[in-house]
Amino acid sequence: MAGSARLLLLPLCLLGFCFAVSHQKSDSCAGDLAVAHLVPFDTSAFHCITLWKKEDFILRYKNTATNQWSFVLSAPDTRSWVSVGFSGKGAMVGSSAMVGWSSSSSGGKAVAKEYYLQGRSSESVTADDGKLTLVRNRTATVSSSGRLYLAFELSTNHPQPFLIYAVGNQGSLPSSPDFTLQEHRDMGSRGFNYASATLSSGGGSSDAGFPAERWHGLLSMMGWGVLLPIGIMVARYFRRQDPYWFYGHMAVQGVGFLVGIAAVIIGFRLEDDDGLKNIDVHKAIGIAILAMSSLQVTAVLARPNKMSKVRRFWNWYHHNIGRIAILLAIANVFLGLTIAKEVSAYIVSYGVFVAVWVVAVAAFEFKRFYEDDD
Repeated sequence: MAGSARLLLLPLCLLGFCFAVSHQKSDSCAGDLAVAHLVPFDTSAFHCITLWKKEDFILRYKNTATNQWSFVLSAPDTRSWVSVGFSGKGAMVGSSAMVGWSSSSSGGKAVAKEYYLQGRSSESVTADDGKLTLVRNRTATVSSSGRLYLAFELSTNHPQPFLIYAVGNQGSLPSSPDFTLQEHRDMGSRGFNYASATLSSGGGSSDAGFPAERWHGLLSMMGWGVLLPIGIMVARYFRRQDPYWFYGHMAVQGVGFLVGIAAVIIGFRLEDDDGLKNIDVHKAIGIAILAMSSLQVTAVLARPNKMSKVRRFWNWYHHNIGRIAILLAIANVFLGLTIAKEVSAYIVSYGVFVAVWVVAVAAFEFKRFYEDDD
């Protein structure tokens, strides 16, 4: 009797295993999208690649209209979040990603959110934030037959050339109110040619150190936004230390100009970030600052003698162009930090410097006013 029960148990276990397998379907580029009717856009004639063989990530995509790209990421639903992001250099930090998951805490509904990867910690990865311009009502996550399908459309001329993909730990899902994204279980990054649907053999640049965008911001802040304002103070408030004030002014402004030039060179080499608000304004102001600073350098070479009749006109030009350049530089540093969505520590730190600089200028002007009265 016991032997018969064991014999009966074996086919039952086999039947249960087959049932589980049938409900844990795989996906492949050989077949059509199984949930096409549940995706909020037409998925016909999409390109398809195996993005991540290890985790069975399948990516379908298509340039569906002018300045519009559609994507569907398919991955196993293992009660973990899945994501695909876009990067200019292949680094995780500074990129934006779409993340999808399905959980009972969200009422059994699948969730899709954009995240901005500002750093490596969970606190620096913010939900409903990032540089992607999503088409409204064209984002969805579908959970079906043991797989997650993350669908979204981007409004962009061309997506960034590196794909970043990751999967979270099982059971570690974001939840309201802040939808904090816990550290991934595994991730990868590869360059991608959208025209030929081919992945590069290696990953992108390392996240270690500063990415080029942050070097551009740091050098711009130090050159245009810190050294030049200090150089102006040296020239205006330390003239009694003649001729040392002049040498100090030249040294500080010269170093600031060279650092600023380095920032501009890096800025021109950065890839265009489509869809970033005010990026054209930031570039235009930066070019104006570069032009005015270059004029200041050439003006020094053409500085007339103190006894010359045109010296006072030269002074008026040199002083006021310099002041305008400084004000534009300070404003453009704040604008650049806002566009890059840098962590608040950078904005606060520079804000403290500007506040101290303004207080110092006011104090020196107050001192000059009373000294002139005497």
